[in-house]
Amino acid sequence: MDIKKLNNILPLPNRAYDTGLNVSWPLIDDKYSFPKDYIEFITQYGIGRIDNFLTLFNPFINNDDWNFFKQKEWIIADLSELNESDPDYYSFILYPESDGLLPIGITDNGDYIFWVVSSANSELWNVAVIAARDSDVEYHQMNLVSFIEGILSKKIRSLCFPMDFPSSNILFDNNDFRL
Repeated sequence: MDIKKLNNILPLPNRAYDTGLNVSWPLIDDKYSFPKDYIEFITQYGIGRIDNFLTLFNPFINNDDWNFFKQKEWIIADLSELNESDPDYYSFILYPESDGLLPIGITDNGDYIFWVVSSANSELWNVAVIAARDSDVEYHQMNLVSFIEGILSKKIRSLCFPMDFPSSNILFDNNDFRL
């Protein structure tokens, strides 16, 4: 299972926040379930920053800066504006279109992480990355947890991320997310 491989690389926090434990997980737009690998990640890690660089949005946090539903609206609106303002440069396929990009995370450099919504079955969704201020989309044929595990174990490389990520001492830090 992918989450166990990730647990070996990314130590669990002493205390996880906004994990969704003992609550019913919402649907995305009353239509899609969250992928199981993402649910496992949030249940175990909650909200926090991976190796002081990557943060996944969370449907349970009250802070709009990290809330999945708020960020989904804002990022899709921003990218839609870019598509309209310069269609020769920006041509992102955005959720809810078929194979549309659905934002799930952000890096400290402003790179976005997405699910590629290719099916009504969220277990089939892959991952994409757009570097800050870039028009190219980098696609990865794997689920979100496999992508994170692959990046942290250096089995895969994203050209969007800096060469010094991940660090030699990978941590999950949630101190900045406490209320």
